[in-house]
Amino acid sequence: MWKKTHDIGEINPSMDGETITVNGWVHALRVKGKIAFLVIRDSTGKIQATALKKNDEKLFEHLKELTRETCISLTGKLKKHPEAPRGIEIVPERLEVLNSAATPLPFDPFADFINTNKDTRFDWRILDLRNPIPLAYHKLRSEVIFEVSKYMQEQGFTFWTTPKVLGAASEGGAEVFKVDWFGKPAFLAMSPQLHKQAIAANTGTKYFEITPYFRAEKSRTRRHLAEFSGFDVEVPFASDEDVWPIMEGIVKTAADAINKHPELLEELGVEVPEVKLPFKRLSYDECVNLLHENKIEMEWGEDFSTEQEAKLWEIVGEPFFIYHFPKSVGKFYVREVEGDPKKCHAFDLIFKHELSSGGWREHRYDHLLKNIKGKGLNPDNFKSYLNFFKYGAAPHAGFGMGIERLLVTLLSAPDVREVVAFPRTVDRLHP
Repeated sequence: MWKKTHDIGEINPSMDGETITVNGWVHALRVKGKIAFLVIRDSTGKIQATALKKNDEKLFEHLKELTRETCISLTGKLKKHPEAPRGIEIVPERLEVLNSAATPLPFDPFADFINTNKDTRFDWRILDLRNPIPLAYHKLRSEVIFEVSKYMQEQGFTFWTTPKVLGAASEGGAEVFKVDWFGKPAFLAMSPQLHKQAIAANTGTKYFEITPYFRAEKSRTRRHLAEFSGFDVEVPFASDEDVWPIMEGIVKTAADAINKHPELLEELGVEVPEVKLPFKRLSYDECVNLLHENKIEMEWGEDFSTEQEAKLWEIVGEPFFIYHFPKSVGKFYVREVEGDPKKCHAFDLIFKHELSSGGWREHRYDHLLKNIKGKGLNPDNFKSYLNFFKYGAAPHAGFGMGIERLLVTLLSAPDVREVVAFPRTVDRLHP
């Protein structure tokens, strides 16, 4: 039976003489006369097994027929061997093939990893993810999600789930996926924006969700996905300044979680940038002035381009918030700055690039209705949303932070697709 006794990463020379069972894949096989050297790999590491024909001819012949990446279970006795990987090897006693790998492989996920076309890698992601480099990204992604969830629970947040199929586009605009809902038009949620506001403003609970986002944006860059995941947060009885420390805490928690695994960072060949709190605060006006001082053109009232954000990062040299954006840039649900009707309480967090965005929300029904009309949107499409604010909804603020973008930022990943198991882009719907 193929029940393992150990992960390969647990095996060490002190276990000399023990009988163990490991499960994994044929990483390499070399037959030299009457000796066969097998390297078996699981998600924790590799170990060598050495089989002699004279010890068990039937087992030896069975082992010789193995193809690379075949899934096997191997039982044997551990024997110290100073020249073997890990300083110890397995002397096989039983071999079970769990699933043979077809030959040839579509591509070699180890020898050809660097030079293989990325489309080929993502076409055959099941093989690609067996390589320790892609696997390291996903192990670290898992750690970040677990640790941030724990942090948010410690901060008193309640984990909610919200609908991902909506009767109206959640934030207006054209970058939405249309779907058929029992014969009625519907949309995949660009974010949980409208429902998370309803929850925080009407229950008084601190809302937290790990959620998918869907964006029908036809962008073909290393930074864009059509489906991605995020940490979404909304806090009742809060302003923009109240949620900034939570954003800082998520980034710091994620960086600390990654730094607990130096072996994975070594595999990726990266170092996590130092995260010092608190982050700097700069107004929109201050950032525009900084660009002007550095001979970068920008009209007041515009949003920052990717190039302008990069320049600001170069100038400031550390993570920073941009607050008090022009109202023309902000969403309809963001509160106007009191005494300055041209500005609103929208904000961005810049860490190499825009890492997160959010705002102090408008919770007053009449102001929301005015904002919706002011953005050229049809209030009839937001009836259910507007109803959330008719019966004593509380002030609130929040933000969304993409998990993939956070990982790319902290791990200096060359492409956002690397930190997603099966990326969905404008050109990719399979596998």
